[in-house]
Amino acid sequence: MPTMALVYYIDPGAGITVTAVGGGILAMLGGFFGFLLLFFKNIFKFFKSNKRIVIILLSLMILAGIYLTARKYMKKPKSQFQNKVIILGFDALSPQIIEPLMAEGKLPNFAKLKQAGTYTHLNTTNPPQSPVAWTGFATGKNPGKNGIYDFITRNPDDYSLSLSLSEIKDTEPQPVKKTASFWNYTSDKGINNVILNAPVTFPPDKIKGKMLSGMGVPDILGTEGTFSFYTTKPKQKNKVTGGKVFYLQKTSQIKANLLGPRVARVGHKSAENSKIPFTISLNQGHVDIKLQNNRFSLAPKQWSDWQEVAFKLGPFKKAKGILRFYLVSTNPRVQLYASPINLDPRDPFFPISYPKNYSRQLTDKIGLFHTQGMPMDTWAVNEKRLDEIAFLEQVNQIDKERQDILNLELKQFTNGILFAYFESPDIIQHMFWRYTDPQHPLYEPDAPKKYKTKIQDWYVKMDQILGRVLKQASDQDLLIVLSDHGMDSFRRSVHLNSWLRTNGYLILRDSNQSSGKELLEDINWQKTKAYSIGFGAIYLNQKGREGKGIVKPGKETQTLKQEISQKLLKWQDTNGQPVVNKVYKSEDIFWGDYVHEAPDLYLGFNSGYRASWQTVLGTVPGKLIEDNLKKWSGTHLIDPQLVSGVLFTNKKIVKQSPSILDIAPTILDFTGFSKQEIKQIDFDGQSLL
Repeated sequence: MPTMALVYYIDPGAGITVTAVGGGILAMLGGFFGFLLLFFKNIFKFFKSNKRIVIILLSLMILAGIYLTARKYMKKPKSQFQNKVIILGFDALSPQIIEPLMAEGKLPNFAKLKQAGTYTHLNTTNPPQSPVAWTGFATGKNPGKNGIYDFITRNPDDYSLSLSLSEIKDTEPQPVKKTASFWNYTSDKGINNVILNAPVTFPPDKIKGKMLSGMGVPDILGTEGTFSFYTTKPKQKNKVTGGKVFYLQKTSQIKANLLGPRVARVGHKSAENSKIPFTISLNQGHVDIKLQNNRFSLAPKQWSDWQEVAFKLGPFKKAKGILRFYLVSTNPRVQLYASPINLDPRDPFFPISYPKNYSRQLTDKIGLFHTQGMPMDTWAVNEKRLDEIAFLEQVNQIDKERQDILNLELKQFTNGILFAYFESPDIIQHMFWRYTDPQHPLYEPDAPKKYKTKIQDWYVKMDQILGRVLKQASDQDLLIVLSDHGMDSFRRSVHLNSWLRTNGYLILRDSNQSSGKELLEDINWQKTKAYSIGFGAIYLNQKGREGKGIVKPGKETQTLKQEISQKLLKWQDTNGQPVVNKVYKSEDIFWGDYVHEAPDLYLGFNSGYRASWQTVLGTVPGKLIEDNLKKWSGTHLIDPQLVSGVLFTNKKIVKQSPSILDIAPTILDFTGFSKQEIKQIDFDGQSLL
């Protein structure tokens, strides 16, 4: 599940900042190059007068290089594994949907795989979030060992929030996982790997084979996805989340800007976004757009082809990107959507594939494609910038790109491991669940049938993908199809920080305030005992850990955790329904070297309830619970016991209740790793074979 929408960015100014080089530095560089020319002139004189010695030295250097290269490759293990392991990751396929569809004969390929091997429910991680679950899939370890607990993480020193999917320091992306994935182990054994769009793989690992990074790859701003929306409507004061809205004057030729990475220029106090100007010209019901010497036209309700842009970041730096426009309307108001600017796969500003030129090679064969880790712009739909039709066209385009890449690799895949990830079923269920749930506040009994059956339609699409893959796998190969979790309805938004405030655990600086701002801004830390961020995490304001902690470690901490847990389990909605199904203490679900980073409590919400978007960013609204009136209407961010995933394999498995943590050791077992080697890795799962 790419379950992010609001959390696509925490701060519109967050992301990368590039330092530009000034004219004075250029002058210094000129002097330096002048010195180099003089130096090389003397070197050339020496070469001219000592030709024989130079030839002998060069010959020895070439021989030494050949010898060292040969030694390097001689040491590389040659794998004896000549079969295939093919893994399809279909995000959020739910047993409650897939089983009736199989029974009705609508999923013949899933039914065929079930008959040949195994079908079962698959236990997800706690919490059942995509980055957590897919990291558990890849590493075979719980968050206490791999370090991924939630989409959102906090710095306990100053209570600042950031995204857990990527970390960029001085324009260099840093790995966020704290332990190796199965493809690292198989690479060490000389086994070939093809890893396509796996979540939490930015920057890409250097493996034997190929990797195209997935969830976590930022847009050109360094965020998880920031769209732009240009409109001639009167300016509104509504809060905008997930994008930037530009209010323009309606004229025959409208001038606007695309925002690029922030640039910190020498002598300037603060960094500013680089900009690319473009014009929107009205022309008999459609628009003509001029963007960096490129001209194209759009009619209302039409997507553009990929448009290429290049932001100048300094004398020697450019950031190249690609984006698509969608013209919503021209009359009575111009409304133009611009997608988040994806990194150009031919020359990405950040590494997004391994080898580095792999993304360029893919472009040469299938054309330009989305590189952003979570490319389906759900928040533009929530904000009513895109309607369902435009959104579905975008999702179909992305899904086609993913299928094109998979088909390309399948044609040349002879042995080793191939993993391909498809997030589309998760996104479709998030956005169209309201059409299937009569109890949802946005349910429309008379909605078009095409929307009521949209979720089922996408399960059928995944079945068709499986059908093509089945033809590539023999009985000697291992085929695994899994989802990281299931799906349920998101009817009611729960404001956890408001509950903590109501129960005296969280105190605002001004007791007369009806609410507190996002990013934990208005909290009185000298009196606050607990706070919430992310999708159900509660942290105690612990002394010695948090910057202004007041809760003593040990007995006081344990007593407080027990007290909060018991009260949460008694919490009922106005209709008498329990809000929380179970409260998990960190020591019961997390263990490992990074357990000190874990939330103190994690909530397993009851069906129909979910932490609010406001809770995710540490806001303290005035209400406790309210109807979810956003189109994002499906969720899996509830008690993991209520949202199991699915597992299909072409082999019989030996475990009654498999977990997503079992997949990595299963792959190693099948590819020839010994029991002792698997044991030494310290997996939390076990082989299913």
